[in-house]
Amino acid sequence: MKRIAALGIIALLCSTAFVFAGGGAEASKAVSFKLAHVYQPDHPFSAGMKQLASMVSEKTGGKFVITEYPAGQLGSEKDLADGLVNGIVDMAIIGPGEIGKRYKPVLIFDGPFIFRDFAHAEKVLSGDVGKDLWSGLEKSTGLMNLTTLYYGTRYVTSKKPIKTPEDMKGMKLRAPDQPLSVANAKAMGANPTPMALAEVYLALQQNVVDGQENPIPTIYTQKFYEVQSCINLTGHVTQLTPLFISKKKFDALPADYQKALLDSVAAVAPTINKAVGDAEKKWLGEMQAKGMQVVQPDVDAFRAATQTVIKQFESQWGVGLYERIQAVK
Repeated sequence: MKRIAALGIIALLCSTAFVFAGGGAEASKAVSFKLAHVYQPDHPFSAGMKQLASMVSEKTGGKFVITEYPAGQLGSEKDLADGLVNGIVDMAIIGPGEIGKRYKPVLIFDGPFIFRDFAHAEKVLSGDVGKDLWSGLEKSTGLMNLTTLYYGTRYVTSKKPIKTPEDMKGMKLRAPDQPLSVANAKAMGANPTPMALAEVYLALQQNVVDGQENPIPTIYTQKFYEVQSCINLTGHVTQLTPLFISKKKFDALPADYQKALLDSVAAVAPTINKAVGDAEKKWLGEMQAKGMQVVQPDVDAFRAATQTVIKQFESQWGVGLYERIQAVK
C-alpha cells in the first residue's frame, strides 16, 4: 500500500511539474486555453484568433488547444479583464480604455487624435514608448501584452449629416463606458450615453441614443448601417486593441509552447492588421451601396475641439507622454 501511495504522489508531482516547468518531457502534455473577446464571428479579429489557434495547434502537434469565445460569450470587456486577472480566462482581446482603468498610462491610446495614422502608431508601439507602457502594465497588473492590433479608425454614425462639433450639440451619442471615451464625446459636442457594445443596436433602433462611434469593421459587423443613415468620417481615434495573457499563465507554459504562441502571434498579427485595413475600404463601400451617406466633416474643427481632453487626462497617463508620442516620426 505504501508503494502504491508513493507512486500516486510521484504521478501527482509529475503532472504538477507540467504546469510550472518549462520545456522538457512535460511538453507532451495537453494544454487548453480560453481566448475571449466581444467581437462578432465575422469580424477580422475573430478570423485572426481562429488562425492563431490553428497555428499554435499545428506547431505543438495538436497538444496546445486554444478555444475562441467571440461576441461577448464570456462577458463584457470588464468581465474579461477581471477573468484574466482571476485566471478564469487565459487570453483576451481588451481595449485600452478598459485596461486603462487598471493602469492609467494606457488610457492615452483612447485619446483623440493621438496618432496620425496606424503607421505612426506602429512606430510608437515598436519603440521606447510602447516598450515602457507594456512593461509598466505587466509589472502593475500581471497582464502580458502579446501584441497590439489595429482595430480601425473611429467614426461617428448618425441619423443626420455631421460636419462640425456644432452639429453634435444635444446628440445622444453611445460611448464605451470608459472615462476617455465619454470625455471625447463631450468634447465633440455630444451628450454621451455609456453602454456595452452588445446593447448598441437595440438602443439605436429604439432611439435610446441618436448615434454611436466605432471603426468601420465594427459598424459593419454589428449592422449599425441598418439603424443609422450617415457615417461621418471624423477619424477622432486611431484605435489600437491589445491581446493579453496572464503573465503567470504564460510563465507556466512549457518553453516550446511559449515559443509556439509567440511565433504564431507574430505571424498572425500583421495579417489581422491588413484585414482590418482592407475591411475598412471594402465595407465602407458596401454600407454606402446599402444607402448610408458618407459625410466628410471638418476634421480640423474636431481636432481643435478635443484638445481639452488631452489637457484633462495628461495628469493620469503621465505628463510628457503625449509629447513623446507626437515626436515619433
